[in-house]
Parts: sequence; structure tokens; C-alpha cells
Amino acid sequence: MKKISTLTIPFPSSRLANIAERALNVDKELKGDQVKRIITTDDDKLIVSFDCASVKMLRVSVNSLFDMIIMITKTMDAFDGLE
Repeated sequence: MKKISTLTIPFPSSRLANIAERALNVDKELKGDQVKRIITTDDDKLIVSFDCASVKMLRVSVNSLFDMIIMITKTMDAFDGLE
């Protein structure tokens, strides 16, 4: 049985949501046969859809995503505006 979930994460601007999308799309799921992840943006929102083979894989994938988003937002806080 497939487990499907979609998360919508707001960002302060569409530019930052696009940066997060590009950073997250670099890393593919380690178990591609068990987890399908689609990352898109809609204005200032990051939208992540998961299609997983089990609840366990959904939990692991979502936890990993949040860990990466925390790292990305901390990096944005440290470097945004520096050009």
C-alpha cells in the first residue's frame, strides 16, 4: 500500500523558496525504489510531495527533508543579502 503526503513550507520570498528547491533537488532519495519525492515551488511556498512504499519510509524521508530545510534556512540567514 502506498503512503502519500504533501508538505507546503512557506518562505519569506519566492527567491528563497526557489533557492531551497534547487538545493534540495541536488540530493536524490537513497532508496529511489521505495520513495518518490517531487519538489516544486508556488510563489513563496516550497511544495514537497512524497509517494512511499511504507509509513516507515515516509517518516524517514520527511525527517530527512526537515533536517535539510533547517540547514538551508540557517545558511540563508547567515548569507542572504551578501553579494
